[in-house]
Amino acid sequence: MWNTIKDFVERIFGGFNNLIKDLVGFDEKILGLYDQFIAPQPEIFKILGAVFLGIIIVLGVISFVKKMLKLFIVIAVILGIVLLLSQF
Repeated sequence: MWNTIKDFVERIFGGFNNLIKDLVGFDEKILGLYDQFIAPQPEIFKILGAVFLGIIIVLGVISFVKKMLKLFIVIAVILGIVLLLSQF
């Protein structure tokens, strides 16, 4: 029974995936942009660009974690107030 359901879902996903792949051609567009803009650049610019991109990603992740920590603290305080008020 589970294999039938699994095969059904895989066939639907596979058909949908192939339809989107043929329709959009995302891989070809990304590789075309790379060949057109990045490949002709000197290696030093590629290295500097990779370092800059790495710094941006690290700083973005740190910022995201800080915001999630603040959100967690706010939710914990609200939950604590609700639990405290519900006991009275």
